[in-house]
Amino acid sequence: MSRFEYRDGRFYKDGQPHFLIAAEYMYFRENPANWVDRLTKLKDSGVNCILFYICWRHHLRIEDGKRNYDFTGRTKDSRNVIGFMKAIEAMGLQFVVKPGPFIHSELNVGGLPDLVCPKYCPETPAARRNHGRPVIWEYDATPLPAPFDERFDALAKEWLNAVHDVVAPFAREGGPLIGFQLNDETIYCMSNSPPWHIGYEPSGMRFYHGLLAERYGDIATYNKLHGTNYDGFAFVPGAQLPDTQAGAVRSREDLLKFVDWAELQWRYRRDLYVRYEQYLGVKKPFLTNYAGITPPIQENVPDLQEGAQEHIPEDFVPLYPEWWFAHNRIETDAADYHYGMISWLGVASYDRGVFDRYINTARRARGVNMEENWGFGTLYDAKSRYPLIPFYQTLVSVAGGATGYNIFCGVSTDYWDDTLDRTTKKQHPTFPSHGPIDEHGACRPMYYTAKMLNRWFEENGTDLLRAAIDIDAGYLLYAPYAAVSSWVPDERYWKLSGDAIPRCGHDGFEPFSQSLQKAGFSFAMFELEPASDAQMESCGALAIHTAFYMDEPAQKKLAGFIQRGGRLFISGDLPVVDLRWQPCTVLKEAVEKAVKAGSKNLVYRKENFFADGKFADAMTKAGMAPEVRYSDNMRAYVHRGQDDYFIFFFSFDLNGQHDKWIEFYGQRVELRLGSKTSGVLRVRGGKLVSYVVKGENEVENIKDKIRINYKDQVIEREGDFSSRDE
Repeated sequence: MSRFEYRDGRFYKDGQPHFLIAAEYMYFRENPANWVDRLTKLKDSGVNCILFYICWRHHLRIEDGKRNYDFTGRTKDSRNVIGFMKAIEAMGLQFVVKPGPFIHSELNVGGLPDLVCPKYCPETPAARRNHGRPVIWEYDATPLPAPFDERFDALAKEWLNAVHDVVAPFAREGGPLIGFQLNDETIYCMSNSPPWHIGYEPSGMRFYHGLLAERYGDIATYNKLHGTNYDGFAFVPGAQLPDTQAGAVRSREDLLKFVDWAELQWRYRRDLYVRYEQYLGVKKPFLTNYAGITPPIQENVPDLQEGAQEHIPEDFVPLYPEWWFAHNRIETDAADYHYGMISWLGVASYDRGVFDRYINTARRARGVNMEENWGFGTLYDAKSRYPLIPFYQTLVSVAGGATGYNIFCGVSTDYWDDTLDRTTKKQHPTFPSHGPIDEHGACRPMYYTAKMLNRWFEENGTDLLRAAIDIDAGYLLYAPYAAVSSWVPDERYWKLSGDAIPRCGHDGFEPFSQSLQKAGFSFAMFELEPASDAQMESCGALAIHTAFYMDEPAQKKLAGFIQRGGRLFISGDLPVVDLRWQPCTVLKEAVEKAVKAGSKNLVYRKENFFADGKFADAMTKAGMAPEVRYSDNMRAYVHRGQDDYFIFFFSFDLNGQHDKWIEFYGQRVELRLGSKTSGVLRVRGGKLVSYVVKGENEVENIKDKIRINYKDQVIEREGDFSSRDE
């Protein structure tokens, strides 16, 4: 029996890096008579792991007025999750369990049972937004429960305790259960939501007031720093959306309420996850599925009711990277759970902005792409029904650093009733609409595309995970800047004269990453506060946009980096106070000293380095050059091993054949690519030893001839192909 562990953002199998090739299979939407057939087909395609939700709503039964859980199929055959896990184990596959409590999956109340839904059980209070109205689950327009409410919490604990008893036998050493994912996109799919979308319910506010007491000690200290006169923490309100007339910030003291509220949003997500880990009580890796660093995506929800979706004011939409960075503290929480991403960002091959956001989300940290869209061609963009789209996007996420992927979903199903999901069949009779395996068990073209990709990673994935992306520039995320900037779209909302608006993502990271990708520079991003010296020094350079405030430990960390001779690009107001408004100029003094000494490693200017999207020019001017270059209208990313190069390439051209080139570490490969061609090449010891390429664009009904020329090797094929074909 193999032994699995998880570290450094990847699975290890018997001590060797293990590339996760997974497929989502929703047993509770499927006839159990089909389980073995579908699992067999998934395994034959190269899948090595099955991911699946265990749906609270599906397994809870009220019998004789008492709550019971059916995990054996006693009351309905598709509830036999124990049988499903045994079938996976018998196949020699591993699995990752996702027990919620909230799981989304387009289910009624997101998979929560009615007994915790305020609509059906009024004694359960709803989670609330800034305006006081409930948080609504858009698929059936139902209010969602306040997760810190004692009644909901007790029932969630009961549910996860019950799941523990079912899954624990499979979690033994060498068993098939290798990990968990709790909740969904942090809480209620809110990892990229605005900070005013949750937390205003009474239990959330009590949690907030406890954090304030923890942070400030007593109300007198709080009042002094905030310029307020509250009688106690219980009277402190949640942050509210500003307008242009009143503004968001009128004094320096106003900043702290946004920093405080961002801490609530972070801890709200983090503490619930840790609480649910404890309730589940199984010692296995806990993965997350953070939504992408992108504005919330609109879904084609059938019969969407008025008021079921929350409108985000137009001025505030560009602030989404600030929300993400303020509320999702990846490095700070690294001891509690592991980063994983999802890819519901749009269609990367047809939208350059979506492509860049895929890379940004994958570069946020190493981890598995927990959900890649392989078949939701009706719920999302219609192009997603064609194999080109998921192939291209899966490769983009791996090129950015994903250490595995999940085909979401591997199988289309049609075996459920309205008590589980009353909405999605109105849109399409199966879930999803265009999965690789259809509801009758037939393998679609999507299946064979997935099989080609899976088999390539089956052969090359372990060595790929031994390789690394050399980082030219690391962008430092300072959460208290993002916390304030989350509420300040532009100068109309900023009433402080002389002090510039702090920026982290908006006019910061996003134009930084776009500029570097165009020029071929590689990048990373990580939080300043928990960053180690080794992490900071692993990058060719660091970059940050600062404001007039920064806590002393963070200032000392940056000052130390400068003093050790690290290369730093810094712009903005240099901090003169800490977060308690006490004078603190450690960083300012270090910058001024380095500038005065003529340091070539310190580049400072007050004007924002990043907002104009030309930061790559500043790096070039400072004498830095990328190790990877490529033709116009494409992207290429290289992972470098000891004697290996993995070259991922993506063409944005639509029609015709186009001559391209990629230069990497002093070597060159020439390509003739077609419509939206993508692929990955493996070079070892000066030879092209492996490749997988998609040269057919089913969206446009084009099958192109592809040519790869590396040194004296020439590969010419038409359509889709890989080195396994030979």
